[in-house]
Amino acid sequence: MLAVVKTPRIDVRIQGDISPFMMEALKKEYGRKLHIESEKEESVDYFETAQAKALDMTATAADCIQIYRENLGLTQEALGKKVGVSKNYVSDWENGYRKVSKDKAKKLSKLFHISVENFL
Repeated sequence: MLAVVKTPRIDVRIQGDISPFMMEALKKEYGRKLHIESEKEESVDYFETAQAKALDMTATAADCIQIYRENLGLTQEALGKKVGVSKNYVSDWENGYRKVSKDKAKKLSKLFHISVENFL
């Protein structure tokens, strides 16, 4: 059996024989976000699918900033404070109105733990 919980900041997977106590705790905590799979079902890693790979090849710097910001649960204002720019500046990045400087790309890279090239 596989119990999977996915939220923007949480990914919990428990495999094997899951005790009734643990299942009850998971159901109580995560409700509808909890997905139970029998061993016969096969789960697929989305990031290994053709769709995800195609999207990754077409993702722009603006897409990366917005997606990774949202995955960390940051507002535009909070991200701006972390990298030293205003909320409007972050908005301009995400809408493609402004390019990311090398200095800011390095800060974003460290914050999001991805390559600098994603922002340049």
